[in-house]
Amino acid sequence: MAPTRRFLARPATWLAAALLSTSLQPASGPDGPPVSVSDLVVAVAVALAGRELLRGEGRGAARSVPAIGFWALGLVSALTALAAHDFPDNVVGGARFVQLFCLVPLAVLLAVRSRSDAYILLGGLLGLAFLQGGLGIVQAATGTGADIDGEAVRAVGTFGAYDISAMAEITALGLVVCLALGVVLSGRSRWWALGGAAFLALPLALSLTRGAWVAAAVAAMIVVSRGRALRMLGAVAAVAVVSAGVLPVLVAHGGELADRVTSVVSGTPDQSLIDRFALWKAARQMAFDHPLTGVGPRAFVEHRDAYADLSLLGSSDIAFGGDFEQVALESPHNFYLLVASERGLVAAGLFVVVFLVLLARGLVRSARPRSDLSTALALAGTGVLAYYLTSMLAADLGGPGSLFLAVALGLAGWAAADEDLPDDRAGAPATDPAPQERVLEEVPA
Repeated sequence: MAPTRRFLARPATWLAAALLSTSLQPASGPDGPPVSVSDLVVAVAVALAGRELLRGEGRGAARSVPAIGFWALGLVSALTALAAHDFPDNVVGGARFVQLFCLVPLAVLLAVRSRSDAYILLGGLLGLAFLQGGLGIVQAATGTGADIDGEAVRAVGTFGAYDISAMAEITALGLVVCLALGVVLSGRSRWWALGGAAFLALPLALSLTRGAWVAAAVAAMIVVSRGRALRMLGAVAAVAVVSAGVLPVLVAHGGELADRVTSVVSGTPDQSLIDRFALWKAARQMAFDHPLTGVGPRAFVEHRDAYADLSLLGSSDIAFGGDFEQVALESPHNFYLLVASERGLVAAGLFVVVFLVLLARGLVRSARPRSDLSTALALAGTGVLAYYLTSMLAADLGGPGSLFLAVALGLAGWAAADEDLPDDRAGAPATDPAPQERVLEEVPA
């Protein structure tokens, strides 16, 4: 097969293209198209991965523990959607969950079968992170970002104010991936990766997204520790020391960044946090009142006012480039409570179990004293999963971030499947022999 055809036949190529295409589509809104360009591109990746599976390639990965977990999530998503009566939203919501938590993660799991696949997929993710991060820095510096407290200084990239956290997500994921590569690899690759992580920390900070900050910090500590208990304690201590020195200076300097940091550490909630607490309370009550099937996919907003208290405003104001609009708060802004309220406690429990199994298996693999690309990718997959497990405590699905989550789950699944990356370059051996891998002489703590 010609090199170009071989490149286009890789599912990893189309997954990378799907990530990059999120920056090309217009900023979404409540009246945006139900199917985006990235949805169409990722459908090609899923079809190519399915074709490879039918040909007998990757059947081991399709029967692995992570794959079984993804199949289970897809099945429970479909069943709870069919049990709901809010047609056609139940069908649309069920199909979306099957796509994000079954088909796309499985496509990633099947797509990453060689070093070239890993380079392509990571290249797409990091390319998007650097592109959006660079634009976000310019927006914050020139006052052309999204509005916050009357100042257009919030970095949002090309995603706009409606998908306010998308740029924060992709820069945080890029930071975690770069940090994983820097921790595991050696030589010049390590320094390039660590430099990339340092660069991406700036637009992440300028996004003024508090949940992304906390989640990125948790993921970074897990990546640096490589799943080892003593290293984790050291990472926590280092973060505490740095925070104790940096935060007072930052808060004293003032500005929007300082105000957002203060709202995190002071314990005094602003209106956005008050709204979030009210939404969480409403979602919890929905889950307890409908423990088996929930209120139905995409039905949270219909039941919100019946459960929420008077502290909830019900909408938030967004402004970007002179445009202003009020956006209704149509979800609980907590993924676990979203699933519990709309699909029931049983479905929520299954999601949590699958995520924790992926995290545990990924941590075990990441702790191995190796410095090859396979281990670096496994640590990256574990790190991005840790990011989402933390960020989903204060965020849920929507916009380009949904695709980022699905790809991150696929990387975490690949890490948990415990496979190595053969080198498929011309003239390279079919597999990575153990003597060619640089094994670090250290004992995991």
